[in-house]
Amino acid sequence: MSEETAINETALKSEKKRNTVLTVLSFIFIIGGGIWILSLFFDFHRYETTNNAQVESYISSVTARATGYITTINFETNQLVHKGDTLVVLDDKEYKIKVQQAEADLATAEGNLHSLEQSIVTATANQAASKDNLEGDEASLEKAEKDYQRFKNMIADSAVTINQYDQVVAKLQSTKAYLNAGKNQLQASSSTTKQSYTNLEAARATVARKKADLDNAWLQLSYTRIIALADGYVGERTVSVGELINANQVVATLVLNQKVWVTANFKETQIEEIKQGQEVTITIDALNDKEFKGKVVGFSPATGAKFSMVEPDNSTGNFVKITQRIPVKIDFDASAKELEAVKPGMNVTVEIKK
Repeated sequence: MSEETAINETALKSEKKRNTVLTVLSFIFIIGGGIWILSLFFDFHRYETTNNAQVESYISSVTARATGYITTINFETNQLVHKGDTLVVLDDKEYKIKVQQAEADLATAEGNLHSLEQSIVTATANQAASKDNLEGDEASLEKAEKDYQRFKNMIADSAVTINQYDQVVAKLQSTKAYLNAGKNQLQASSSTTKQSYTNLEAARATVARKKADLDNAWLQLSYTRIIALADGYVGERTVSVGELINANQVVATLVLNQKVWVTANFKETQIEEIKQGQEVTITIDALNDKEFKGKVVGFSPATGAKFSMVEPDNSTGNFVKITQRIPVKIDFDASAKELEAVKPGMNVTVEIKK
């Protein structure tokens, strides 16, 4: 009995000891949990936090500006390209023919212009000659009138014959006719010269238009080479050689390799505590919760709902007040090399100290 009693006492002591340890551990866990809850409570009041945030970047659509069949593709999915790189080449035979047609039209217009310029030179010379002839006819008329007056007086005195007098009268009449013809010729020559100058202006306008047509033909030809307008990574390749591309069709999507930032959608009740220039801690889910530092650089001018395709409508009368989200732009305080692994669309958690 004494041996059994000793065993029971030993077991009882062991159980009491275990219960004591469990009790102490329970108190430790309770106290630790309380401290953790209090720390969360105090952090909640010290920080504004949201996980409704993503990494953003500028994304550009590379669009065709000409219609044609693809002959060459110089990129693959996810490839890094640089500004000025040729991404796609279209069949340019039709556009080269249009350039040749525009060159021929310009040459014809320039030929017509040179011809008109020469005709103006001729018309001006003819006008000058007509003017000189008219001056000669006026001098001849003056002499003929004097001869007529002299012979008229002489015929009264029978100093000249009737035949001589008739010749003087005929000379006067013919000189007047020549003078009238000269005046008409000068007027016609002046009109021709004015019309030539009018035609010259029209010809010059035609040449300018044909030059513009030629420039446009060269421009359209240049569109057969679709280039990257900035550095960046090409998204998924969706076109193939031999495919017909239409103008304004997207041939590639380019994620610009310039800058990334975070758009954090804070509740409207949090915005009062957030100010421009505040420091931010950014935690990126995809990078094992790696932390980056940043700064608040701006606020959206309206809530996210106002920019949605279909804005919520409460005109039915079934109004439910929903806390709105206001996008806040946050820049990284890190170099481009440090942000190489950060990709647009990654989910992040943002923490801003009040």
